[in-house]
Amino acid sequence: MGDRPVFSCHCHVFRIDATTKKTWIPAAEGPVQVSFFYDPSKRAYRVVSIDNGKPIINSTIVAGMTFSRTAQKFGQWSDQRANTVYGVGFSNEDELTKFADQFEEAKMCVARDTLSPVGSPPPIEPHDEHTRKLMSPGVPPDVHGQRSSNSLDCDSLKPKSISDLDLSEDVRINGSDNVNENLFDNLKIENERLKMSLSQSQNNVKKWEVELNTLRTNNSRLQGALHENSCNIEEWKAQLLQYREENSKLRNRNEELELEIENITRTGTNSPKISKKPVKSSLKSEEVERVKQILEKVTAELVEMKEENMRLKTQLLNIDDQSGHRKHVFENSMICQLQADMEIKLRDLVEMNRKLLTYCHKV
Repeated sequence: MGDRPVFSCHCHVFRIDATTKKTWIPAAEGPVQVSFFYDPSKRAYRVVSIDNGKPIINSTIVAGMTFSRTAQKFGQWSDQRANTVYGVGFSNEDELTKFADQFEEAKMCVARDTLSPVGSPPPIEPHDEHTRKLMSPGVPPDVHGQRSSNSLDCDSLKPKSISDLDLSEDVRINGSDNVNENLFDNLKIENERLKMSLSQSQNNVKKWEVELNTLRTNNSRLQGALHENSCNIEEWKAQLLQYREENSKLRNRNEELELEIENITRTGTNSPKISKKPVKSSLKSEEVERVKQILEKVTAELVEMKEENMRLKTQLLNIDDQSGHRKHVFENSMICQLQADMEIKLRDLVEMNRKLLTYCHKV
């Protein structure tokens, strides 16, 4: 007997890059048909896909295989005999679910057949009418025309003689060895993958620790700078209040001294009060000197302000003169323009007058 198709679908097929073991390589340019076949003589299931006459998938399902969903519409499985990893991508999640269920069902049938060598597992029936239509062209009709091409006679697959039983026993032993070997290889590959993931995670943890320490250092520096700025602001506020109070005191003292100077000026320089008491308010000599210095400083600032005022007035006058000159120039230009226009109009009038005179003489 030949292989019998039990399930078919359309999907994108990929193979793992043999060099990097990380990237996927498309096995075909577009979606291709992928089918599950059952061989009654070998009691084996195969996943087969052919593109332009070239097989791109030829994977025999064993009990140790595992179909993994790595994305919403993508799945993969490892084939140790082909020494590769196959990937299939579907247009929707339902088709991926059907493929995964078919894969698991075939694997369970192979495992059950390995444990129970007598007899063979029945082929998996298609899940829907669409799958039957996809498989119908490749299934030859029954010789007697009484059975469907997708059905399987279990009695015809049972061993009919002692030689068939011995052959079944050999197949079971070889299948068990292959299953153990495939399980060991799959575990080894999974172990290597876990080791690589662990090493990569450790490297990422080290990088994240360095970044975390850097962020903590920067955060502490920023907090220190912020605290220092806050302290400086408080200090500057205190100094500003102190300067304001001192300024108000000096202003009041300056007003008092001005009043005293006015009183001294009014009473005269040879006043007996002044000769007996040099300072009416009994100020100390040091404070008097300090006040004199302040007065001199204030007087100098007033002189500077007067000079600055005179300079600003001079600049203002210059600006007024410049604006007046510009205005005068503009008026002159306008007058010249008007004169030129009037000359043109006078010339036109003279010309018209001459023409009228000429016309009158002719008449």
